[in-house]
Amino acid sequence: MSMAGDFGYKCLKLMVVFFNLLFWLAGCALFGLGVWLLSNKGEVAGDYTKLAGSINYKAAPILCVVIGAVTVVVAFMACCGAIKENQCMLGSYFAFILLIFALEITAIVLTYVYREQIEKNLRGDIQETLNEYKDLDHESVTRAIDEIQASFKCCGNYQYSDWFNTTWGRRNKESIPKSCCKDPSDDTCNKHASQDLTKIYTKGCYDFVRKYLLNNLHVISGFGIWIAVIQIVGMIFALCLCCQIRYGNDTYV
Repeated sequence: MSMAGDFGYKCLKLMVVFFNLLFWLAGCALFGLGVWLLSNKGEVAGDYTKLAGSINYKAAPILCVVIGAVTVVVAFMACCGAIKENQCMLGSYFAFILLIFALEITAIVLTYVYREQIEKNLRGDIQETLNEYKDLDHESVTRAIDEIQASFKCCGNYQYSDWFNTTWGRRNKESIPKSCCKDPSDDTCNKHASQDLTKIYTKGCYDFVRKYLLNNLHVISGFGIWIAVIQIVGMIFALCLCCQIRYGNDTYV
């Protein structure tokens, strides 16, 4: 093999290792993002996942964790395959990345196709969750609702009066949770709420929760786009290297 061919072959191996190192780092970032969304207790990040109803809002962070972990393993396998010039590892890497890429495209398409349905279901899910407030079997839901209302400075689903038609609201006539009060230290702020609206948050939480979820989706989508670009370039270099190993390095002569 000529000097030029040897140089080109080494450059190809280096590019495979380099792009998969980026891929590995992206996988670590995606894994970390998923863990943060699932476990963050200081913000509302973990609270929206407790919404009841038809949509599993915890699915997206869990998906980040799973895809991130798989990405780390697959990228490591590609680097080892390139360094050891192992066709089997490089071929397996290519197949895994192609599968992951197909799943990512499918998820993106389904998200946009069913976006309106997801938003519609969210309205019903919030209302259903309000009916579980102060239920002894749903203490985590109670904490989540209070956290969401206090953090977003909102009350109810569409407006504060939504509470009057809930299970808790029918037991506490004309009352709303203390988390709806601008000053929770005021013992009477949540009693006969309609009489003095200056003491409470009157706007519902739906718009705030919807915006929060979409912002998280945009963050995840941004990571997804960068990972997809790295995937495509990595697959091209891995396929070229695999062909070089199989058919000989003299292609660069």
